[in-house]
Amino acid sequence: MQKELYYIASLAVLFVSCEEYYKPEMKKVQALMVVESLVTNDPKQNYVKLTKSLDFYSTDQAEEIEGAKVELIESEGSSLTGIESSTGNFTFSNTPIPGKTYYLRIIWGNDTYESEKVVMPPLPTIDTLYTKHVISQSYRNEIYGPPILVKTPGREVCIDATFTPELEYYRFNWRAVLQWVSKPYYGWTSKYDNGIFNIVGSKDFNLSAKITQHPVLFLQYDTQDFLDPSQTPLGWIVIVDQYGIQKESYDFYETLNKQISAEGNLFDPVLTQVNGNIHCTNDTSKVVAGFFDLNSYRQYRYFLRIGMRINVENYAIQRRINRYPDIPYYGSVFGGRPEFWEYY
Repeated sequence: MQKELYYIASLAVLFVSCEEYYKPEMKKVQALMVVESLVTNDPKQNYVKLTKSLDFYSTDQAEEIEGAKVELIESEGSSLTGIESSTGNFTFSNTPIPGKTYYLRIIWGNDTYESEKVVMPPLPTIDTLYTKHVISQSYRNEIYGPPILVKTPGREVCIDATFTPELEYYRFNWRAVLQWVSKPYYGWTSKYDNGIFNIVGSKDFNLSAKITQHPVLFLQYDTQDFLDPSQTPLGWIVIVDQYGIQKESYDFYETLNKQISAEGNLFDPVLTQVNGNIHCTNDTSKVVAGFFDLNSYRQYRYFLRIGMRINVENYAIQRRINRYPDIPYYGSVFGGRPEFWEYY
């Protein structure tokens, strides 16, 4: 009996000793320059952010690059010098002109980095925005058992737009502001885009010169997930940001979407396959992580009232908003409507 107990104890020690966390040793490499940029015809959106890459196991915040100089250069010779608002963060005092060609130049230490040349697209336009009744399907994970299918009725907000030889690709961001009232308070909360990049291009509509029924966002009829029981919903302010982009930007975001939605399969793309368009001109061995994104931009706003009615499948009331006050992401006002308030 003692011998059997000895064997059991020995096996237990053996298996416990095998459960050791393995942390492979990663070779440390010199930090790379990381460039985040967006340049549009809206000065509030223009920025270039320079940081250094981190080690694989690092949990530190990215370190900003000090002492760099940034320029937005127009091919015909004029240039805009970046204004450094804080370490590694640059803005521009002016905006690019549609139809002209630009590139980004960064000087850091003894190295010069330049992006590929990009044509500023013409301003984008939404021909039509409309909604349609859909039932969204998703899965909710439970602690025990398989995922549960959840069906959510609501309105899908779609757009139509036209392709031209100068503008064949678009990207969309959105934000939906839900107004509510709980006397004597008028309040609001926001739902916003935080998924994959919403892009569309002529390659998605090979037999048409027009985008049709392109989905931008989904709003459910039931607002109980966003409001307290004491708060009554009074319509949505839907903000759609439309960007005119080049094919290179479309391809870049398409690759990022594949990486974001990867599920761990063998042939899923990895981050190193996301190629940027910025290079070191004096030392080709130096790798830069980043993309110079030059977009034309236009914002659209709409007021929507949606819901379900007795004996009616659904309803939607929609109108265009032609004013653009700033709207905080959430808040409330005592005793009166805020300046941006919309009502039917």
